[in-house]
Formats: sequence, C-alpha cells, structure tokens
Amino acid sequence: MTTETGTDETRQRIIDAAIGLFGEVGYSGATTRAIAERAGINEVTLFRHFGNKKNLLLACIQAGNQAGFAATFRDHLTGDYAADIGFMARLQMADTAAHFDILRLLMCDAQAVPELRDMMASGASGNRDLLAGYFREQIDAGVIRADLDPEALATAFDSLFSSYIVFANLMGSGSALVTPSDATLDSLAGIFVRGTVASPRG
Repeated sequence: MTTETGTDETRQRIIDAAIGLFGEVGYSGATTRAIAERAGINEVTLFRHFGNKKNLLLACIQAGNQAGFAATFRDHLTGDYAADIGFMARLQMADTAAHFDILRLLMCDAQAVPELRDMMASGASGNRDLLAGYFREQIDAGVIRADLDPEALATAFDSLFSSYIVFANLMGSGSALVTPSDATLDSLAGIFVRGTVASPRG
C-alpha cells in the first residue's frame, strides 16, 4: 500500500519531470508517456494523480508560483523601502532567469492552446496580487505616494524587472542568457523608488 509520504513524493517527481520536459520541448511536445518515463512511473500512475496533461500543467504552474518570487520575497525584507526594492528587483530577475526556458516555450505554446494561455494569465494575476498587497501596505504606511494605485505599481514592477529578462532573451541572438549588470539593475531600481516614494513631510 502506498503511504501518504510516498504519494506526495511520487506527485512531486511527476511535477519535476513535467517541468523539465515542458522546458525542453514545450507543452505540446511533452507527452504524458514521456513525462511518466522520466518520472520513473507508469502512465496510469500519472493519470491517477492528475487526470490529464492539462491538470498536470496547472499543478506545475501552482508549484512554481508557491516557490517563486511573488510568494517568497517578503521573507527577507528589512523595512528599508529603497533597499527592499533593490532586493526584490534582483530576486524577481533571478527567478525569471531561472525559469526562462520553460517560460519561452510555454509562451509560444500559449498562442495555440487557449487553456494554457488562461492558466498562465491566472498565475501571473495571482503573483501581481501578492505584489499589490505589498505596495498597498507601503501606501498605507506613507512610504509610497498615496495617489498611486497598488495594482498598477505591481504591474509596473513586474514589467520593469521580469519583462527585462524575457524580452532581452527573446530578442537576443546568443545562446547565453542575457542578464543586466549590477549597475543597470541598481539604476532601474532607483528609478522605480524615486518615482514612487512619498515626499518627506516638512
């Protein structure tokens, strides 16, 4: 009889195998048989855990979101707004760079697979909600300008730091992953801080 721990371990092994294959050949190219073989299980076990490939992809996206930047950035914040934005920017870019291969292939597949497009949009929306919660708190505390919308700030932050990695590498011609220099990252973070921080009360 399979123990609960064994069940959890098998589920995670399937998710890890799926993430690896989705990153190598895309959603459309990764078959459930190939995922099961990589996970070291039979295909029936995969279906028992997830039902179908779409549900497995959703589990992969959820697992990535739970361990990703938006869900974990608060763990190391200091309360110094400028320093925290710099830290968050680095963490966001590192997280995007670490998952760039799978993001690139899933974005390509999303054009032809509506369910995939909807799942990715839902995941991105959930991550922006977490960021918006942080910015809302900073507005309430008087750190960020009161005239700014927290959801718009979350979108701007994500666009500035995550999209930098995506577009630099989608448009690049080299095989090495393009990442910004420390000076560029610090400049971008500084622009974001100066554009959002509330004026000191005189």
